Amino acid sequence: MIAIDLFAQAIEHVRRDLDRSTPLSQRIRTFWAAIKAARDLGASDVVECDFAQLAAETGLTADLGRHAGETIEHLTRWALLERNPFE
Repeated sequence: MIAIDLFAQAIEHVRRDLDRSTPLSQRIRTFWAAIKAARDLGASDVVECDFAQLAAETGLTADLGRHAGETIEHLTRWALLERNPFE
């Protein structure tokens, strides 16, 4: 139960940092960093699903445009593998 609570807290903590008033490039990096930080707090499929839902709810998916799904998957995969897509 504690791990689930910590994961839910991580999701809610980063939600405010994905506000649309923040520049898109910063939101993308924040999204990746949040997944990387939370990856050990839940099963990888749960992390992937819940962060994809968070991206949709915060408008990140919509703001990424046509290839948003691929971008979200890429960021998530790299974060789960502890790789930095920005280097």
